[in-house]
Amino acid sequence: IKGVLVSNYNTDKEMQALGHKISIAPMMDVTNVHFRFFMRLLTKHATLYTEMIHENAILHSSHGYKELLKFNPVEHPVVLQIGGNCPESLTKCARIAEDLGYDELNINIGCPSPKVQQGAFGACLMKEPEVVGECVAAMMKEVKIPVHIKTRLGVDDFDTYEFAHEFIKKT
Repeated sequence: IKGVLVSNYNTDKEMQALGHKISIAPMMDVTNVHFRFFMRLLTKHATLYTEMIHENAILHSSHGYKELLKFNPVEHPVVLQIGGNCPESLTKCARIAEDLGYDELNINIGCPSPKVQQGAFGACLMKEPEVVGECVAAMMKEVKIPVHIKTRLGVDDFDTYEFAHEFIKKT
């Protein structure tokens, strides 16, 4: 199977060009290594995202981050989605992800879950664009792979065009 999937791309450039036409969104308890492998069997034209993994889980996993972040090489292009709000910790996670072979990094600032918001990450970070900007800048400074954010159009009553425009400028 690996030979068939990998040989479907003529070049790395072709793989990257096709990758973002369709994305399999990060979904908690769904987009694990087995699901992503299955999705890759269905299409070679999708970018696959991991489920969101918190920065502390990566840095302090009792089983080690290699087990937590494992993926099958046929999954490429594959994006690691990270939750967190600490530039230093996210930068360490970014280096780990790049060393493991992830194609891109994505910071989740869109999850509205109350549990996530209690941890001061996810959608509540929409109210703190400076923090998000610091996290993105720190990660981009340390790795060569793309770093981006997943967000919502707004959070709570902050959902105007002006809010979104200012948020983008700051991040």
